[in-house]
Amino acid sequence: MPEVARHEPASALDGGADGLSAYRRIIADLPQLLAPHGVAVLELGQGQQAAVEALAKAAGLTPEACRADLGGVPRALVLRAA
Repeated sequence: MPEVARHEPASALDGGADGLSAYRRIIADLPQLLAPHGVAVLELGQGQQAAVEALAKAAGLTPEACRADLGGVPRALVLRAA
């Protein structure tokens, strides 16, 4: 949307071919950045929950909850470190 593009850097809007590039980079680093049993919350785009959860599980993180926005779209994914 033009109003979003005017205020966000291009790198924040380009998720690669499948829209998950940034998640791959962030999730790869989370196990080293989080304290034991630490928590990270990632904002999701519409329809990304299952794919981001799969990436997190593959990295050894546990998806604990997902909160929806006011429209009912899963939007905030809570991940916990081992």
